[in-house]
Amino acid sequence: MKTPNNKTDLSAAFNQLRQRFAESLPQRAAAMSEAMQAGHDAARLRTVIGESHKLAGACGTFGYSMLGAMSRQIEQLARVVQQRSLAEQEQAVPELVNLIREFERAVMQAMQAAEQNAGYVQLQAVARSSVWLLLDDEPLTEEIRIQLQGFGLQVQIFNQFAQLAAKLREQTPAIVFSATTLSNGESLFKQTWLLNELAKQQGRLIVLSDTDSFAMRIRIAQLRAEGVFFTPVNVPELITHISELLDYSASSGKVYIVDDDKLLAEHYALVLTQVGIETRISNKIDNIIEEVMQFQPDLILMDIYMPEYSGAEIAGVLRQYRSLKRIPIVFLSSEQNKSLQISAMSHGADDFITKPIDDVQLTQALKVRLARSLQLKNLIEKDSLTSLIKHAAIKDAANMEFMRAERSNSPLSIVMLDIDHFKRVNDSYGHATGDIVITALATLLRKRIRKTDRAGRYGGEEFLLVLPDCPTEQACQLTEQILQSFAALHFNADGQQFSCTFSAGVVSSGDKVFDCAASMIAAADKALYQAKAAGRNQIKCYTA
Repeated sequence: MKTPNNKTDLSAAFNQLRQRFAESLPQRAAAMSEAMQAGHDAARLRTVIGESHKLAGACGTFGYSMLGAMSRQIEQLARVVQQRSLAEQEQAVPELVNLIREFERAVMQAMQAAEQNAGYVQLQAVARSSVWLLLDDEPLTEEIRIQLQGFGLQVQIFNQFAQLAAKLREQTPAIVFSATTLSNGESLFKQTWLLNELAKQQGRLIVLSDTDSFAMRIRIAQLRAEGVFFTPVNVPELITHISELLDYSASSGKVYIVDDDKLLAEHYALVLTQVGIETRISNKIDNIIEEVMQFQPDLILMDIYMPEYSGAEIAGVLRQYRSLKRIPIVFLSSEQNKSLQISAMSHGADDFITKPIDDVQLTQALKVRLARSLQLKNLIEKDSLTSLIKHAAIKDAANMEFMRAERSNSPLSIVMLDIDHFKRVNDSYGHATGDIVITALATLLRKRIRKTDRAGRYGGEEFLLVLPDCPTEQACQLTEQILQSFAALHFNADGQQFSCTFSAGVVSSGDKVFDCAASMIAAADKALYQAKAAGRNQIKCYTA
């Protein structure tokens, strides 16, 4: 399913989805009635149980809470009948038939009721790309502005809290970096409306303080700030922190949805898309391993009762694969029996959410679990200094994209970069300054590549880019832009200012027939050394 990407499209998609669900209700109610009229064997009861279970979870989600409660009653009674002997079933079936008929009548009444046509209250999804600065130190403000703009970020500078608050009524920033106290005596801690509005709009706050004490840190923690810096400010560290927060905001994670009720699955996908979560709906259970391997989700949202296999069985299969063991699985079902919930979770799931669930509660619940999943993923895969993925992980990414490029017959480019004369930087200015240079380049790479690209720290001062659907010319152009931006950065150490460059080798799958990702990486490395030999500060494309 192609997910809409703006508010107008999302609103139309929600309305269309609600209409499709409403139109399906009479047919689904009739299917249960026909099943019972056709006979009372085990297969017919399974049909009623399966359909009523899905309706019990879906009706509340689409605004038909009364129908959801009636569906749950049908499911519960059908399960009771299912457990009885044939003779006892004959006595209980009429009650079940009557309950289904009442449900049919309630469906028709609901279709005719005008109030059931109310629209959705949508969650706000605000695109944010700017950083707002409110600092007393003009030289510091200017240095931060230049550095942030060098990384392609938008910067606005304010002089007073009132000025910033007025702008906040019109726009939502990604991040506010503010001093705790201004020279005119104004205190950030007294800006109640500003702080509340910033939190309401999900803007992030970073604080600058002249005083480092436990009491000050407590006060800053009470503001729910997502970073604190003390004078004198380590500007490269600040830029890295801002970049990491922006990266987290831009990508809230990926969720793979497994539910045999396609309308409900599409609804969940739309709800999660509104808050920046990328989704994919399972197309076919038999292909779930291949789909999950390809999508690489950060969380799997799965119904527990499905026609072919149970969610517990699917979770058990997923846990058989080493690479999928870390992905959290959350069951989403209308099952309210705690014992059955715990039993289902024993098959490898991490949590259980009961249908129906409010859209806001669903997003909040999954955001918490996604945040934890991403934290664990970062600890496992990412380099602590650069926040880029580690050597082994970037090689795995290259292998995966190589296989995908072969299947789709699309171009794949790989770029190897190495900072020029890096040993000279360490020898002249120290390893701490060298780390700042490495971090600056890593930040540039994260900011300039696409969401589908991957960047990794391949060695000490060596980096690897994996660029799917990217031909040679485009890869060279991107690398040249990054090189120019990196060369324009200024680093300071012991009162001295200096700049750095890098050399790079580019190789694309379309230029030569490669048999694996490792051979492409080796070719990119060879091109890199050609660039070094040619005088550095340049890019070379691989030639055999």
